[in-house]
Amino acid sequence: MNSEHSEHIDVFGQLLNAWDGDGDIDLGALITDDYVGHMLHLKSGERTALMYPAWIAKFREANPGTTFEVLEQHSAGTSLWSRLVATRGDGATSRGMNHSRFVDGRIAEEWALWSEWFRD
Repeated sequence: MNSEHSEHIDVFGQLLNAWDGDGDIDLGALITDDYVGHMLHLKSGERTALMYPAWIAKFREANPGTTFEVLEQHSAGTSLWSRLVATRGDGATSRGMNHSRFVDGRIAEEWALWSEWFRD
């Protein structure tokens, strides 16, 4: 894997740390100012860079103790595809797919699709 792809994986991992509850992460270092997120599983599923911190806060409030695990990742060119599982504090899980497009080492656009919460 080349260094650009390793950088993409590192940036995506740092972004997951923000979702895991690390409030000290500088999102501006990870996403572009003109970032657009397409959350295909949500009716109101578009978000911008300015909206991103509020999305994380709302998610953390509704899903306390949630952690994310990357199950598989593939990259090509400016894209990184990730297959993930989120595990909530109560043991419920959700599975997701994410496609991140990078510009100058930051995420410029994402497409995400997540399942409902369920118990195995």
